Amino acid sequence: MKVLRSFIPSLAMLLLAAGQSGAQGLLIDKSEIRFVSKQMGVNVEGRFRKWKAEFEIDLGSIDLASDESETEIKSSNWFDTAKFPVARFASTSFRSVGSDKYEVMGKLTMKGITREVVIPIALKKDANGNSVAEGSFPLKRTDYKVGEGMWSDTDMVADDVLVRIRMVLPRVA
Repeated sequence: MKVLRSFIPSLAMLLLAAGQSGAQGLLIDKSEIRFVSKQMGVNVEGRFRKWKAEFEIDLGSIDLASDESETEIKSSNWFDTAKFPVARFASTSFRSVGSDKYEVMGKLTMKGITREVVIPIALKKDANGNSVAEGSFPLKRTDYKVGEGMWSDTDMVADDVLVRIRMVLPRVA
């Protein structure tokens, strides 16, 4: 129970600090926001290189390990980073679901479209004693108009995208 209590302030600080300076203790270099989608039946994995602890994601920082793919996904048919450079997640609440597991409820905004999402988070300690919050959640890219025009065909590029989150906070003294 004592270990769990040390996680709760860190989790609350991390997940409910939207826009506040309290989340600055996050170890960004050890944390990540990744995603998996399917294109013509093949998994395509990627990540975002730049984001803030308050879940403000620089969509232009996408890393698909291909300059051509990264240029395309930044275009107006996909993320339209010229008009919508950032995606935002604003948490509204969280609840314990037992065994160091939580659900974070909030609103995800991308391309000017806001949807409610629930992110299941599991807490643990890493080998260095840092608090680690990991979770994943599905979203439908077409709900956010990501992949328009010829790319709206979900047979070519699947509608389902799995977003993976890993946040690392330094040890609690």
